[in-house]
Amino acid sequence: MRISGGMSAESINSFFNALGQGQLAGHTNRLNRGNNLFSMPSNNAPTQAAGVNAETGRFVSSIRTAADSMSDVIGQLMSSGNRIVAVSSDSGSVSIQHTGTRPSSVSRMEVSVHQLAAGQVNEGTSMQADAAFEGTTGTNQFSITQGNMTRELSVNVAEGATNAEVQQSMANAINSANMGFTATVETNAETNESMLRIESSATGADPANAFTLNDMSGGNLVAQTGANEMASAAQNAMFTVNDGHVRQSASNTVFIGNGVTATFNEVTEQPVEITWGREQGEANTQAVRDLVGSFNDMFSAAAARTNDPRAQNLASRMLNVVSANSRALSEIGIGVNANGNLTIDSNRLNQSAEDGRLAEFFSGGNRGSNFGNQLSRIAESVTRNPASFVTNPVTGNQANQFAAGSMFDFTF
Repeated sequence: MRISGGMSAESINSFFNALGQGQLAGHTNRLNRGNNLFSMPSNNAPTQAAGVNAETGRFVSSIRTAADSMSDVIGQLMSSGNRIVAVSSDSGSVSIQHTGTRPSSVSRMEVSVHQLAAGQVNEGTSMQADAAFEGTTGTNQFSITQGNMTRELSVNVAEGATNAEVQQSMANAINSANMGFTATVETNAETNESMLRIESSATGADPANAFTLNDMSGGNLVAQTGANEMASAAQNAMFTVNDGHVRQSASNTVFIGNGVTATFNEVTEQPVEITWGREQGEANTQAVRDLVGSFNDMFSAAAARTNDPRAQNLASRMLNVVSANSRALSEIGIGVNANGNLTIDSNRLNQSAEDGRLAEFFSGGNRGSNFGNQLSRIAESVTRNPASFVTNPVTGNQANQFAAGSMFDFTF
């Protein structure tokens, strides 16, 4: 940073020590009064320049990029705590999505899943996996029909092919048909037996979801492998919400009321509770990391221009905002090092996200939102006219390009 007025080495060391102890604001004020540490450019500051060099161009471009990023993440953080979300007590069994506001008539819901919606499953005959296939060799054709849709498939069986190889060829043909079936060959390592398994993605007890396989043109693959043997029919999901009345759905994703859409992943042993609260969690911690990164990018760029009063003033403004909120920032896991860069205490940040303090800090109308608003104003001023943060700003078309955030190469 630019230091003017003949400061002693002791004063410089004291300033950076104060940074590390969260005492920047008061110390900065004393230094400003006594030594003019951060000089505000006067109206008479020199503005005439023969041109902008490449380094200045890179500086202007870098602070504008950082300002754009800072504005985005601050907006995300300041709005996150105001979003009302529904929370599942067991998201592994019942995951949910919520739209709208907190319902006024209920404070909680209970959901029990008694049966998952599923598609039909066929399980063929268990056969010795490495034994020679005893069915028809050469080209075999078979059909698979579901509802009013039928697809004819063809498999070539080579002389000496094993049961497992033929089953796998059938599975490949069924999967390649792209009809919504998943065919696999399941092998029992202990008995060395293999079986063709076919499952439909069409869930629900509608008769149209049933499927059949049939041999064609003299082939006998279906008969030989037992591929048309149904192990379980397609079925509906069965569940209760609050009152114990059993409901059914052809899908495992169901709108259950109060703006909540539930996805059933498992049958539940006990009711899953759904409650409403303010958004917390990983999205906010990542946004804080992004904010710290963009802050440090802008601050470091400005602080490095030690002979530029306007760049130094930008660095000073940023540090003053941090200093004024240092204690509250520390409580949610954001600190400042001796160079003025923000740091993150991951454990404290994660904890503050889990208990809601992080969301409340940025959206609770207190110091946190003031911190966000103050940084937002700085970011907006940089975005609006980044060239104003150099003592000899660019002029004319070049200034307009900087203000618009255009990307270009500097060759002088």
